[in-house]
Amino acid sequence: MKTISTIILCLVLGFAKAQLPSDTLVHLISFENLQGYKDGYGESTNQPLSSGAFINIADRNARQNRMAKLRNSFRWPDGTVIDFSKRGSKMGKTGMVDLYTLENPATKEVITLVVDPYKSDSVYYVPKGLIAVNKEIVAKEIAPFLKKIEVINSSGDAYTEQKDNIAAVTGYLAANVGVAGFLDRENLTKLMTDTQADAKLKNYLFGVYIINKFYALGKGIAQPKAYALKKMKESFVAFEKAHPDVEAGNIKINLN
Repeated sequence: MKTISTIILCLVLGFAKAQLPSDTLVHLISFENLQGYKDGYGESTNQPLSSGAFINIADRNARQNRMAKLRNSFRWPDGTVIDFSKRGSKMGKTGMVDLYTLENPATKEVITLVVDPYKSDSVYYVPKGLIAVNKEIVAKEIAPFLKKIEVINSSGDAYTEQKDNIAAVTGYLAANVGVAGFLDRENLTKLMTDTQADAKLKNYLFGVYIINKFYALGKGIAQPKAYALKKMKESFVAFEKAHPDVEAGNIKINLN
Protein backbone atom coordinates (compact mmCIF):
# COMPACT_ATOMS: atom_id res chain seq x y z
CA MET A 1 0.00 0.00 0.00
CA LYS A 2 2.84 2.33 0.89
CA THR A 3 4.56 1.52 -2.42
CA ILE A 4 1.40 2.32 -4.39
CA SER A 5 0.99 5.64 -2.57
CA THR A 6 4.60 6.52 -3.36
CA ILE A 7 4.10 5.75 -7.05
CA ILE A 8 0.94 7.87 -7.19
CA LEU A 9 2.74 10.75 -5.50
CA CYS A 10 5.60 10.53 -8.01
CA LEU A 11 3.14 10.54 -10.92
CA VAL A 12 1.34 13.58 -9.52
CA LEU A 13 4.60 15.45 -9.00
CA GLY A 14 5.77 14.51 -12.48
CA PHE A 15 2.53 15.74 -14.03
CA ALA A 16 2.72 19.03 -12.11
CA LYS A 17 6.28 19.52 -13.28
CA ALA A 18 5.27 18.89 -16.90
CA GLN A 19 2.73 21.69 -16.67
CA LEU A 20 5.37 24.31 -15.94
CA PRO A 21 6.74 26.35 -18.86
CA SER A 22 9.96 25.26 -20.49
CA ASP A 23 13.26 27.03 -19.87
CA THR A 24 13.11 28.15 -23.50
CA LEU A 25 9.93 30.17 -22.93
CA VAL A 26 11.26 31.80 -19.76
CA HIS A 27 14.43 32.76 -21.67
CA LEU A 28 12.36 34.24 -24.50
CA ILE A 29 10.45 36.37 -22.01
CA SER A 30 13.33 37.60 -19.87
CA PHE A 31 16.80 39.07 -20.30
CA GLU A 32 19.52 36.67 -21.36
CA ASN A 33 21.99 35.59 -18.66
CA LEU A 34 19.75 36.84 -15.85
CA GLN A 35 21.54 36.23 -12.56
CA GLY A 36 20.80 36.96 -8.89
CA TYR A 37 20.83 40.18 -6.91
CA LYS A 38 23.76 42.61 -7.27
CA ASP A 39 24.29 45.50 -4.89
CA GLY A 40 23.72 48.88 -6.53
CA TYR A 41 22.59 47.44 -9.87
CA GLY A 42 20.09 49.72 -11.60
CA GLU A 43 20.24 52.25 -8.75
CA SER A 44 22.42 54.97 -10.26
CA THR A 45 23.94 56.25 -13.49
CA ASN A 46 27.18 54.59 -12.38
CA GLN A 47 25.59 51.15 -12.58
CA PRO A 48 22.46 51.29 -14.77
CA LEU A 49 20.58 48.33 -16.12
CA SER A 50 21.49 48.43 -19.83
CA SER A 51 18.38 47.24 -21.68
CA GLY A 52 19.68 47.79 -25.22
CA ALA A 53 16.24 48.93 -26.40
CA PHE A 54 17.56 51.86 -28.43
CA ILE A 55 20.77 50.36 -29.80
CA ASN A 56 19.02 50.15 -33.16
CA ILE A 57 16.17 52.54 -32.62
CA ALA A 58 14.97 52.23 -36.22
CA ASP A 59 14.27 48.51 -35.73
CA ARG A 60 10.77 48.61 -34.23
CA ASN A 61 10.60 44.87 -33.53
CA ALA A 62 13.96 44.80 -31.75
CA ARG A 63 13.00 47.87 -29.72
CA GLN A 64 9.70 46.36 -28.63
CA ASN A 65 11.37 43.06 -27.77
CA ARG A 66 13.96 44.67 -25.50
CA MET A 67 11.33 46.83 -23.80
CA ALA A 68 9.23 43.71 -23.25
CA LYS A 69 12.20 41.95 -21.66
CA LEU A 70 12.63 44.88 -19.28
CA ARG A 71 8.97 44.62 -18.21
CA ASN A 72 8.95 40.84 -18.03
CA SER A 73 12.26 39.99 -16.36
CA PHE A 74 11.32 41.23 -12.89
CA ARG A 75 8.42 41.12 -10.44
CA TRP A 76 7.67 42.42 -6.97
CA PRO A 77 8.58 39.92 -4.22
CA ASP A 78 5.01 38.58 -4.09
CA GLY A 79 5.05 37.94 -7.86
CA THR A 80 2.97 40.98 -8.81
CA VAL A 81 3.56 42.53 -12.23
CA ILE A 82 5.50 45.81 -12.15
CA ASP A 83 4.05 49.01 -13.62
CA PHE A 84 6.73 50.61 -15.82
CA SER A 85 4.52 53.45 -17.07
CA LYS A 86 6.11 56.23 -14.96
CA ARG A 87 9.27 57.10 -16.86
CA GLY A 88 11.51 60.14 -16.84
CA SER A 89 15.04 60.77 -18.07
CA LYS A 90 18.27 62.49 -17.10
CA MET A 91 21.79 62.90 -18.39
CA GLY A 92 24.13 60.14 -17.28
CA LYS A 93 27.89 59.83 -17.61
CA THR A 94 27.77 58.75 -21.25
CA GLY A 95 24.34 59.98 -22.36
CA MET A 96 20.66 59.98 -21.48
CA VAL A 97 19.28 57.31 -19.19
CA ASP A 98 15.68 56.44 -18.31
CA LEU A 99 14.39 56.68 -14.75
CA TYR A 100 11.47 54.39 -13.95
CA THR A 101 9.49 55.13 -10.80
CA LEU A 102 8.22 51.76 -9.60
CA GLU A 103 5.71 51.58 -6.75
CA ASN A 104 5.02 48.31 -4.99
CA PRO A 105 1.18 48.14 -4.82
CA ALA A 106 1.30 46.04 -1.63
CA THR A 107 3.82 47.97 0.46
CA LYS A 108 3.81 51.35 -1.37
CA GLU A 109 7.61 51.13 -1.46
CA VAL A 110 9.02 53.22 -4.31
CA ILE A 111 12.07 52.21 -6.33
CA THR A 112 13.80 54.34 -8.94
CA LEU A 113 15.23 52.03 -11.60
CA VAL A 114 17.96 53.54 -13.77
CA VAL A 115 18.03 52.09 -17.28
CA ASP A 116 20.42 52.81 -20.14
CA PRO A 117 18.56 51.92 -23.36
CA TYR A 118 21.55 52.69 -25.58
CA LYS A 119 23.74 49.87 -24.28
CA SER A 120 23.26 46.21 -23.44
CA ASP A 121 24.72 44.00 -20.72
CA SER A 122 26.33 40.60 -21.22
CA VAL A 123 24.96 39.61 -17.81
CA TYR A 124 21.83 40.96 -16.12
CA TYR A 125 21.13 41.10 -12.40
CA VAL A 126 18.12 41.62 -10.17
CA PRO A 127 17.77 45.15 -8.76
CA LYS A 128 17.20 45.58 -5.03
CA GLY A 129 13.58 45.14 -3.98
CA LEU A 130 12.64 42.99 -6.99
CA ILE A 131 12.80 39.31 -7.88
CA ALA A 132 13.55 37.56 -11.17
CA VAL A 133 10.62 36.08 -13.05
CA ASN A 134 10.40 32.28 -12.70
CA LYS A 135 8.48 29.37 -14.16
CA GLU A 136 5.74 29.43 -11.53
CA ILE A 137 5.07 33.13 -12.15
CA VAL A 138 5.07 32.69 -15.93
CA ALA A 139 2.73 29.68 -15.68
CA LYS A 140 0.17 31.72 -13.73
CA GLU A 141 0.35 34.70 -16.09
CA ILE A 142 0.05 32.78 -19.35
CA ALA A 143 -2.66 30.39 -18.13
CA PRO A 144 -5.57 32.46 -19.58
CA PHE A 145 -3.90 32.51 -23.01
CA LEU A 146 -3.16 28.78 -22.95
CA LYS A 147 -6.83 28.22 -22.15
CA LYS A 148 -7.79 30.29 -25.20
CA ILE A 149 -5.56 28.09 -27.34
CA GLU A 150 -7.31 24.98 -26.03
CA VAL A 151 -10.64 26.54 -27.03
CA ILE A 152 -9.24 27.39 -30.46
CA ASN A 153 -7.97 23.85 -31.03
CA SER A 154 -11.26 22.29 -29.96
CA SER A 155 -13.29 24.37 -32.42
CA GLY A 156 -14.63 22.70 -35.53
CA ASP A 157 -14.02 25.85 -37.57
CA ALA A 158 -11.46 27.96 -35.74
CA TYR A 159 -10.86 30.08 -38.84
CA THR A 160 -14.38 31.51 -38.58
CA GLU A 161 -15.30 30.97 -34.93
CA GLN A 162 -12.06 31.78 -33.08
CA LYS A 163 -10.77 34.95 -34.72
CA ASP A 164 -11.01 36.95 -31.51
CA ASN A 165 -9.17 34.35 -29.45
CA ILE A 166 -6.45 33.95 -32.08
CA ALA A 167 -6.02 37.74 -32.21
CA ALA A 168 -5.85 37.92 -28.40
CA VAL A 169 -3.10 35.30 -28.16
CA THR A 170 -1.01 36.58 -31.08
CA GLY A 171 -1.42 40.14 -29.79
CA TYR A 172 -0.17 39.09 -26.36
CA LEU A 173 2.84 37.38 -27.88
CA ALA A 174 3.70 40.32 -30.13
CA ALA A 175 3.53 42.79 -27.23
CA ASN A 176 5.09 40.72 -24.46
CA VAL A 177 7.35 38.09 -25.98
CA GLY A 178 7.87 38.77 -29.68
CA VAL A 179 7.28 36.12 -32.34
CA ALA A 180 10.87 35.54 -33.50
CA GLY A 181 11.37 32.67 -31.07
CA PHE A 182 8.35 30.84 -32.49
CA LEU A 183 9.38 30.99 -36.15
CA ASP A 184 10.76 27.75 -37.53
CA ARG A 185 11.90 28.20 -41.10
CA GLU A 186 11.84 24.49 -41.91
CA ASN A 187 8.13 24.28 -41.02
CA LEU A 188 6.86 27.62 -42.30
CA THR A 189 8.81 28.67 -45.40
CA LYS A 190 6.89 26.55 -47.94
CA LEU A 191 3.60 27.66 -46.45
CA MET A 192 4.33 31.38 -46.53
CA THR A 193 5.94 31.33 -50.00
CA ASP A 194 3.08 29.45 -51.64
CA THR A 195 1.96 31.92 -54.33
CA GLN A 196 -1.24 30.05 -55.19
CA ALA A 197 -2.77 29.61 -51.73
CA ASP A 198 -5.20 32.18 -50.35
CA ALA A 199 -3.35 34.82 -48.31
CA LYS A 200 -5.87 34.73 -45.44
CA LEU A 201 -5.52 30.95 -45.21
CA LYS A 202 -1.72 31.22 -45.07
CA ASN A 203 -1.88 33.87 -42.35
CA TYR A 204 -4.36 31.77 -40.40
CA LEU A 205 -2.15 28.66 -40.49
CA PHE A 206 0.89 30.77 -39.66
CA GLY A 207 -0.93 32.07 -36.58
CA VAL A 208 -2.01 28.54 -35.61
CA TYR A 209 1.61 27.38 -35.73
CA ILE A 210 2.83 30.31 -33.62
CA ILE A 211 0.24 29.94 -30.87
CA ASN A 212 0.67 26.18 -30.65
CA LYS A 213 4.45 26.47 -30.39
CA PHE A 214 3.76 28.91 -27.55
CA TYR A 215 1.33 26.41 -26.02
CA ALA A 216 3.87 23.60 -26.17
CA LEU A 217 6.57 25.77 -24.57
CA GLY A 218 4.06 27.03 -22.00
CA LYS A 219 3.08 23.51 -20.98
CA GLY A 220 6.58 22.08 -21.12
CA ILE A 221 5.61 19.69 -23.94
CA ALA A 222 8.52 17.84 -25.54
CA GLN A 223 9.37 18.63 -29.18
CA PRO A 224 7.42 21.92 -29.48
CA LYS A 225 8.21 22.27 -33.20
CA ALA A 226 6.67 18.89 -33.98
CA TYR A 227 3.67 19.70 -31.78
CA ALA A 228 3.04 23.02 -33.55
CA LEU A 229 3.39 21.41 -36.99
CA LYS A 230 0.92 18.67 -36.05
CA LYS A 231 -1.62 21.24 -34.88
CA MET A 232 -1.16 23.27 -38.06
CA LYS A 233 -1.81 20.17 -40.17
CA GLU A 234 -4.91 19.33 -38.15
CA SER A 235 -6.17 22.89 -38.52
CA PHE A 236 -5.70 22.75 -42.29
CA VAL A 237 -7.70 19.50 -42.54
CA ALA A 238 -10.54 21.10 -40.54
CA PHE A 239 -10.34 24.26 -42.66
CA GLU A 240 -10.66 22.30 -45.92
CA LYS A 241 -13.79 20.57 -44.66
CA ALA A 242 -15.41 23.86 -43.63
CA HIS A 243 -14.17 25.95 -46.57
CA PRO A 244 -13.66 23.67 -49.59
CA ASP A 245 -13.94 26.56 -52.06
CA VAL A 246 -10.94 28.50 -50.73
CA GLU A 247 -7.82 28.18 -52.86
CA ALA A 248 -5.27 26.11 -50.91
CA GLY A 249 -2.50 26.02 -53.52
CA ASN A 250 0.18 23.49 -52.64
CA ILE A 251 -0.41 23.57 -48.90
CA LYS A 252 -1.72 20.00 -48.77
CA ILE A 253 1.41 18.75 -50.53
CA ASN A 254 3.77 20.91 -48.51
CA LEU A 255 2.28 19.89 -45.17
CA ASN A 256 2.75 16.19 -45.87
